[in-house]
Amino acid sequence: MRTHLMRLAILPAGLVLTFSAATGQQTTTPPAQQDPYVVGRAMPPLDPGRTMVSMTLAQAIERALQSNLALQTARLDPAIQEYAVDAARAAFSPVVSATVGYNNATNQSTSQLDGGARTTSERTTFNSSVAKTFPWSGGRLVANFNNNRTETNNSFATRNPSYSSQLSFNYTQPLLAGLQIDNQRAALESQVILSGIVDLELRGQIENVTHQVKEAYWDLRTAIEQIEIQRRSLAEAEQLLADTRLQVRLGRMVELQAAQAEAQVAAAQQSLLNAEIVWRNQELGLKQLLLSGADDPLLNQTVNPVDLPELTAQEVDLRAAVDTALRSRMDIRRARQQQEVTLLNLKVSRSNAMPDLNLSAGYALAGVGGNLFNRSGLGGAPVLINAGGYRQGLESIIYFETPTWNLQLNGSYPIGNNPGKIDLERARLQLRQSELALKTQELGIITEVTAAGLAVRNSFLQVEAARKSREASERNLAGERTRLSVGLGRPFEVVTAQNAVTSARLAELRAIMTHMNALANFERVKRVGN
Repeated sequence: MRTHLMRLAILPAGLVLTFSAATGQQTTTPPAQQDPYVVGRAMPPLDPGRTMVSMTLAQAIERALQSNLALQTARLDPAIQEYAVDAARAAFSPVVSATVGYNNATNQSTSQLDGGARTTSERTTFNSSVAKTFPWSGGRLVANFNNNRTETNNSFATRNPSYSSQLSFNYTQPLLAGLQIDNQRAALESQVILSGIVDLELRGQIENVTHQVKEAYWDLRTAIEQIEIQRRSLAEAEQLLADTRLQVRLGRMVELQAAQAEAQVAAAQQSLLNAEIVWRNQELGLKQLLLSGADDPLLNQTVNPVDLPELTAQEVDLRAAVDTALRSRMDIRRARQQQEVTLLNLKVSRSNAMPDLNLSAGYALAGVGGNLFNRSGLGGAPVLINAGGYRQGLESIIYFETPTWNLQLNGSYPIGNNPGKIDLERARLQLRQSELALKTQELGIITEVTAAGLAVRNSFLQVEAARKSREASERNLAGERTRLSVGLGRPFEVVTAQNAVTSARLAELRAIMTHMNALANFERVKRVGN
């Protein structure tokens, strides 16, 4: 392992160009006073009225994880999903219901047995029930407690007013379809699986935002360095123009050669302006990831990324990286959990394709109360035998005086096309489809991780090549300036050499940042993916 502090061109007895932040004026410094150029020392331009905020990469990532609006939105998804789980679980919660009613009915007689020429009955009901579905067996228990009070002028009535109460329990258990699983239980299990998927998606989004911040951070540093490179290129062009004009005044050169130097200055000024435009866009892109809203103070500040890019020659273990990605990458884990939902749907379809066979068992207790009358003959005058009320009916229930048992077995099965079997075959095809999609995704992961690992290797080699090219260009420029100073060279040759140095510096800078982004991308594709 060897570490290089990544440097760009060191100017030969260099030329410096400094900018005044307040006035926007630019002045040149004699070449002898120019500092060597090292990546990371350049400062961003500072607009009047703005403050500069120095920020490390770790600070930028931390701020993004706290303030990024997309992450703040995504962090609400697990809580929303928890409500979905609670809603599915609510299907197995007890349901209590109650009914209160009143009915007053008058009937005209059509028979001597109607109990009078015109009979009136007043009926008041008080009913309640509790129902619960059990998640472990699919059975359903219903308990009813029904009460009513009836008062009538019917001459045949022996209890008036009469009270009746009934307490009943009924349990229904599926024996085939719906025994192991049904739609409600499958919905609950699916929501639980989806909760895990939502958590993975949140973690994946956190990783993606982290990666985006890394890229934007180094892109901003690249833009600042490009401004510095173009500043130095402009300083060299201006110095060459000054030297050429001096030679023209001394009669050693012609005006055409001075025009070439002037064109070089104009081109350098345009390149510097373009670099500043790129810098503003890159800074805005980084801020978009870091801002918590339009009122965030960072929006009106200038960000200075202070971390230095460092290169490390390292061996990339592609086999280990691929194994790690296939085992723990969030997108493949999400796909496997989604396949669990597909398997669950297949299980439900298999259950629904079976015949419906339900066993029902019931137990009921009933009681009657109220004033008991005796009548002499049919429709005779009522004689009170025993005074009573609602309590009598309840006592009959409490003492199990009138129990009723029942058992019932119900079954059904469609003849001809069975919708359950059709759904089962479709579910099997969907499972096969998801298995093939999972294999395709695994192959894509292998390809993506391998390509990212190779990009790390290749980008490091490109940095080394770009560094050598830049050093050669600098040596060539120094030689051309020396030849010009002794009268053996021409300004055009110096201009060409200056352009080559600027291009080489920019190429090395791009290679450095490409390598930094390749490292970040390699880590991302091992853990997150698309």
